[in-house]
Amino acid sequence: MKTKYENATGEPNSAQSAERLVCPLCGSRDAELILTKAIALPSGELPFRLWRCAQCDLVRTEPRLAPEALASFYGDEYWGATPDADPDWIRRDQRHRTAFLHRFRDSGAILDVGCGLGFFLRAFDPSRWDRHGVEPMPLPYRQAARSLGADRVKDIPFAVAALPAARFDVVTFWDSLEHLPDPRAELHEARRVLRPGGLVLIALPNFAGYQARHFGEDWYHLSLPHHLWHFTPATLTRLLDSCGFCVRSLEDRAGPDHYHALKHSLLNRMTRLHGARGGRLRYYAAKPFLHPWEWTSTRWGGGSSLQVCAEAAPRDEAVSGPRVANESQ
Repeated sequence: MKTKYENATGEPNSAQSAERLVCPLCGSRDAELILTKAIALPSGELPFRLWRCAQCDLVRTEPRLAPEALASFYGDEYWGATPDADPDWIRRDQRHRTAFLHRFRDSGAILDVGCGLGFFLRAFDPSRWDRHGVEPMPLPYRQAARSLGADRVKDIPFAVAALPAARFDVVTFWDSLEHLPDPRAELHEARRVLRPGGLVLIALPNFAGYQARHFGEDWYHLSLPHHLWHFTPATLTRLLDSCGFCVRSLEDRAGPDHYHALKHSLLNRMTRLHGARGGRLRYYAAKPFLHPWEWTSTRWGGGSSLQVCAEAAPRDEAVSGPRVANESQ
């Protein structure tokens, strides 16, 4: 079903409507409806739809909830742990992220966008890293500021934080870029605050991976309505290129993330089809096979998550604005 992009909830004015009809990556107005999933809201069920751009394949979630409505999906339980977590546990928990960064840099000024409780920044030695974060959600902001210092964590969106230009060596988006309304603006701002040769590191779900294709609406990393964008290696690379970055490494994210996503995707599928009790019984019957299933599917079908390191191109090589629709991806 090919159509125009849907508008957000409510009736926008003509200027807003014209803006939302254009794919932010390639500028196309054509899109295909690929998935519909109803989510329970206080006012009843609301169907969310995934639209894939007919030109560049970028997938987006519609409708967009107003910020105050979306905030209700980020309750205390969403953030999980507390700021009193053991430092050794934090370093172990964040090892897959810190090890990825250390392949490219071992010291410098770092900014974590959407830093949550601040665990990633807390895993670093402050004598080697000048640690800063941005977290607009009140609960995680308070806990991150308590652990890192209120002068090191901003409680407003990154795109409007007005941080100094060329301030950082590394900017990270760990499982946050897909939550943000305008990823292009976020990456342009990252480009502005990075020093020459600075790096942006991103981790997010892989919409082209095996689990996304196999589980569809039951995929754990679909995470509606939290995830506003659904990237593939091709669309993420194209977005970075259009914002003035050159990809140095893009790979399936290693570690326990794939297994964790697989078991929850399977549980979602079983309980949806067979109810809570019947679904759990079938899930536990299949659980002994999950590790070989995850190993095989990740290597042959693509992992459930991606991680990328991209370097800021020299200023005179940076590209701004959406690429034309017929460029190679």
